[in-house]
Amino acid sequence: NFYENYGNLDKALKYFEDDLKLTKELYEANPQNVGFKNGLAISFEKLGSTHTSLGNLDKALKYFEDDLKLTKELYEANPQNVGFKNGLAISYSKLGSTHTSLGNLDKALKYFEDETVLFEELYEANPQNVGFKNGLAISYSKLGLFYRDEKEEQNKAFEYFQKAKRLWDALVQDFPSYIKFLQYRDKINKELDNFKEK
Repeated sequence: NFYENYGNLDKALKYFEDDLKLTKELYEANPQNVGFKNGLAISFEKLGSTHTSLGNLDKALKYFEDDLKLTKELYEANPQNVGFKNGLAISYSKLGSTHTSLGNLDKALKYFEDETVLFEELYEANPQNVGFKNGLAISYSKLGLFYRDEKEEQNKAFEYFQKAKRLWDALVQDFPSYIKFLQYRDKINKELDNFKEK
């Protein structure tokens, strides 16, 4: 994580590969251990993200698919676990973004829609959870961008941008000193301003 944060992706990749090897051994020796299974899913996700940053989208896709398989199994076996449900939503998001970059737009849209459904459920069941609220806003924003840039359906894009804005407006109001929410809201306001200019 340190090397990834400082942009040394080749070194980060090496450590994530070592992590995967050990986590896989732990999980294979203890397949009933939910923690090891979740750790393996996270290892796949880290490698997928690193390969995305390096531009190796086919490799990234494979790791994200491995992550999805495990995360889905974890969630289906523990449907009350909001952490696994959140992890599954994030898995869908990563696959949606990767398929968008690869030009597989129908697959990408399906993953973004699945992600949004999970975040809507998480937020509805846990309206005080800031992470789920922000996750839902990000999902709406991604769908807005997808409909605007890939599908060229401006009305749908505008609707999703407005939904994201409402959530970020509320988050900024509740947490005015948290810079990330301000940045997200400013960005979505710019997207909405572009519609007004047209």
